[in-house]
Amino acid sequence: MDKKTYHIIQLLFKYYRETLSVSEKVELEAWLAEDKRNRELLKSYEHFSRFVQDMHFYGETDMEKGYDRVFWKIEIQQKKKVNRMRWITWGSVAASLMIVVTFAILWRQGSSEREQYLMKTLASPDRSGVQLQLSDGKTISLAKVLEVKEIDGRNVATNDTAGIVYQNMQEDILREEEIIYNTVITPRGTEYLLTLSDGSRVWLNSDSRLKFPVKFSKGMRRVELVGEGYFEVAKDTSSPFIVNSGKLEIKVTGTSFNIAAYPDEKIVQTTLVTGSVDVSCPECADTESVSLVPNEIAIFVPGIQKIEKKRVDIAPYVAWHEGFLTFHDESLGSIAKKLERWYDLTFEFDQPETEELIFYGSIKRHENISQVLDMLRCTNLIGFTIIDSKTVRVTRL
Repeated sequence: MDKKTYHIIQLLFKYYRETLSVSEKVELEAWLAEDKRNRELLKSYEHFSRFVQDMHFYGETDMEKGYDRVFWKIEIQQKKKVNRMRWITWGSVAASLMIVVTFAILWRQGSSEREQYLMKTLASPDRSGVQLQLSDGKTISLAKVLEVKEIDGRNVATNDTAGIVYQNMQEDILREEEIIYNTVITPRGTEYLLTLSDGSRVWLNSDSRLKFPVKFSKGMRRVELVGEGYFEVAKDTSSPFIVNSGKLEIKVTGTSFNIAAYPDEKIVQTTLVTGSVDVSCPECADTESVSLVPNEIAIFVPGIQKIEKKRVDIAPYVAWHEGFLTFHDESLGSIAKKLERWYDLTFEFDQPETEELIFYGSIKRHENISQVLDMLRCTNLIGFTIIDSKTVRVTRL
């Protein structure tokens, strides 16, 4: 695939996801103005949302080798059928898009009824199980309460479909020893938005928990995270915002960032979107603080107690917060862990080498798991066997 075709396909994917920058919009409009048939192509796909979702899986990547790998495998499968197909002739962009769509159609038509039945047996996760732990240890379901009262009888938060919002109480700030903590817990298959008393917002990913004060003390805002959270911190230079996650301490004054710190992962990742943060490990003997600027990530390896930073495309790291599952040069083992948390499943692999396969792609986060497995299988690299309603076996083809 030539670079111009590759670039146009990326613009089209961003168009469908509504993530085009101003300059990219200008580029796409120029391409559409070049030929009426380009505009007809774009218009025709607006009526095929299912195809758009399929193409998301193949095309959301900034590395051409990802496309090359997928299209090469698709072309092998289609080699004996090419002479019988009537391809659109106005350029390689249209042809490349149609290859993906045609392959998806042929694969679905070839699926057995038994296979489709087994896909349906996979249990859907219960996405209403978010819980709130009060300071006395009592746990309540956030699906069943509209107001949260603490042990002293005060209303401290309101709860609705948009998430829980803690009140910025006007009375005198509590003394340090009187700080009351709450904890929001998101089981597998759930996510949740909470607004802290200072106005900071936190999106909690599945299988995560955040411990925080009902009211922050003067001069310091400190919370504790296990799992993954996306933070939009309200700016207050007189009261730094600190996130403790395992051995790490992330310090900010007002910014947007993501922390992935699952206990079963080998690394902890802090990704900065806007503002600045300092990442440190107070318990580590020789580890210095690392300062991040936007589009940088800090990677902490607990085993060797070392923090490294590098510049990255942040999209794959924060896509979950925007409603997508996005993989960029990511191993199947890592992808499986994300799917396990979000769909509340267990993946078993036929051999360790299968977990090392690398994938690129993106799909809407609220798609049914069967559709996610369909698109992974369309790469012709792996197959799936449904063991029971909660277990999927992965086999290298």
